[in-house]
Amino acid sequence: MGQRTVLRHFQRLGAFGASVVITTVVGVLAIPVVITHAGSATWGVIALGQSAALLFGVLVSFGWGTVGPAMVAGMPAEQRPQMYVDSLVSRFYLFIVAAPLAALTVWLIAGSSSPSVAVLACMAYLLPFLGASWYFVGDARPGRLLVFDTLPVTLGTLFGLGGLILTADVYVYLSIQLGMNLLAVLASGLLIRRSAFGPRFDFRLGRALRRLGGQRHGVITAATSSLYVNTPLLVVGAAIPAAVPLYAMAEKFFKYGLTAVGPVVQVLQGSIADPDRARQDARVRTAAKLAPFGALVSALAMAVCIPWASILLSQGEITVGFDLSVPMGVVFGAVAVSQVVGLACLIPIGEGKALAVSTVLGAAVGIPLIITGALTLGAAGVAWAVAVSEMAVAAYQLRVVHTYFRRSARRGDSVPQ
Repeated sequence: MGQRTVLRHFQRLGAFGASVVITTVVGVLAIPVVITHAGSATWGVIALGQSAALLFGVLVSFGWGTVGPAMVAGMPAEQRPQMYVDSLVSRFYLFIVAAPLAALTVWLIAGSSSPSVAVLACMAYLLPFLGASWYFVGDARPGRLLVFDTLPVTLGTLFGLGGLILTADVYVYLSIQLGMNLLAVLASGLLIRRSAFGPRFDFRLGRALRRLGGQRHGVITAATSSLYVNTPLLVVGAAIPAAVPLYAMAEKFFKYGLTAVGPVVQVLQGSIADPDRARQDARVRTAAKLAPFGALVSALAMAVCIPWASILLSQGEITVGFDLSVPMGVVFGAVAVSQVVGLACLIPIGEGKALAVSTVLGAAVGIPLIITGALTLGAAGVAWAVAVSEMAVAAYQLRVVHTYFRRSARRGDSVPQ
């Protein structure tokens, strides 16, 4: 790999990282403000709405958010805008179906705990799944990702916080976020629509539905992954409502940590795939070897930081102990491995099916354990259940990569060490 190539990768990492840093910093700062002006219970309800949005958002994105970057990166530039526009039409129809289902689900789970707040939060956080962040990643346009996706969403949070401080009304906070998230979707779509290649919208329902068939591996992967990542908080809300703010705080750090890993995964998604089989295999091998070591360090840092950081951000109202931070650290480490190996390595070597199988395995292991853990050991039991399922996913994916290279060696393929 030449010096110029390495420099280009670092430039992309920095550019994508800027979006992550902005989003994460604003998101972290929002926690104490919302808790102070709306209360920890209301903050927990908002977190419930966000988890429901992330769960049903998989139906809206239908795999494009998972495998879309690699798809975009692997096709000619002139075909990319039409592919995005076609996906947007299909996702629009899916949004019409998913939105009422998500609203009903979170309304029932929230019960008497401000269900209307949970529904509004759910709708605000569901809208970004219509966006173009994955397209900008695959198109290697971090600047567009920052301006047309990250900034509107971030400004929505900042303006919303300002409205919350001035009015002490959580509906103002969420309504502003909803409006700015919609603006991000519209701005991104118009930018791509006005490209030099002039994509056309085709709203025929039959064609929109037929396009979904090619996304089966991506949506299976995204759906099952989201199911056992976002189900825990919903299960906690249904089984042990009093623990929602505590678990939501611990889970929030895990998700912010995962966001921080995002730029690395984005760069790898755009750089591992290569028409030269030997170069691609060398990159896959290196990524698969290094991922577990990086994840171990990250997991330890997460487990140590969550307890004191939870006190700091909640201003002493929510204290997450090591009984919850340790399993959440394990969850973070395992997910970091599966993000790198699953999204950046398995897709280029043609193992999209294995990626889907790994997430189904995680759901099959995790969901029964999550329910059992909630009913027997409380919030910590839920976290350990998620940890076990995520470790199973990561181990399976690493095994698939190992098997791929073993088969290559038997065939005598040239795989650099």
